[in-house]
This record gives sequence, C-alpha cells and structure tokens, in this order.
Amino acid sequence: MKFWSIIPLLALTACGDSDKVEMKNASVSEVAKTMEAKGAADSFIDPGAWEQTVTFVSMEAPGMPPEAKDMMARAMGKTQVHDVCLTEDKAKNPRADFFAGADKNCRYEHFKWGGGKIDLKLDCQHPNAHQVMELTGNYQPQSYEMAMTMTNEGKEPGEHMVMKMRVDAKRTGACTAEQLAAAKQEEKAP
Repeated sequence: MKFWSIIPLLALTACGDSDKVEMKNASVSEVAKTMEAKGAADSFIDPGAWEQTVTFVSMEAPGMPPEAKDMMARAMGKTQVHDVCLTEDKAKNPRADFFAGADKNCRYEHFKWGGGKIDLKLDCQHPNAHQVMELTGNYQPQSYEMAMTMTNEGKEPGEHMVMKMRVDAKRTGACTAEQLAAAKQEEKAP
C-alpha cells in the first residue's frame, strides 16, 4: 500500500443519495466498478489547485530503535503542506486503484462513500506484512477533513507500527499552467 500516493486523491465532492456506495468484504476492483456504475466518480473532485495539510498525530512502534523513535517523536504534531494540481481528467476519471494502488492483496472490510461522508477500512495481506488503513472523514465540494490510521504488522518486532494522522484540504483556485503541465505529465507515467 503506497501511503503517500493516496494523499492527492482524498479531495472528494459531495454526492447525492443515489451516488452512495456501501460495500463489505469487497475487492478494490469491485468497489471501483460499483463506484463507476453508480456514477459516484463522475463528480469525484473539483479540478484545480488544492492545498493539503497533513498533521502527524501519533505513532506507536515498540520495536523501533531509540534514535528512530526520537526522530518520529519530533515529527508528531507538526504539519506538512502539499500543493496539488488535479486535472479535469483526473477529477472525472479517478483510477480504479486510487486508495489501494495496484495491490491485488488488498480488500475493503467496509467501504462507505456518499452524502458528504467517507468511512473505509482496507486490509492488505502481504507475504511479510499485514497492513490496515482506516479512513473516516467529511467532505464538501471545496474542502475536506480526514482522519487516517495506518497499521503495519511485520514478521520482526521492529516492523510493528500504528500511525495516526489528519489531512485537511481546501481548493485554492485554478492550477497554474506549470502545475497543470506537470500534473498531465504525471498522469501519463505508468
């Protein structure tokens, strides 16, 4: 699961009741097909420039070396701001794997989307690790707020970790020509 790859795609717009999607024990592709069939992705996001603020709330990693724990402790409570340009094509046609990447080892325990709310739990079973992402939040056409918990359980004690973060975003206007060109180039990348 690529944590940072989901950040630019969390900007959601309000859907009507007919666009609500609620699924349990579903594959990534099943959720994507249902979203497409209901038209939930048609108004997925407003294209344009978005400012996203990521705040690291907490991290528990019992087996992590002390120097790494100290570095993470200094990051807690601090924010990172990301400026993201979302093209019209990306806004109207998000990729089917927008939360899970191309990872075939992931399933949604539950996926609820619509009416200004999102609530999902994604479970990924890998040969050497078990990862879970839980995401809840509220959204409007021009802003959103999300709380995320990422859990990793590996084979080694140092590979056990629980990280909590908050993501707040607002649309700031149109993308500059430079941002738009870079975003379109990124869309073409495999």
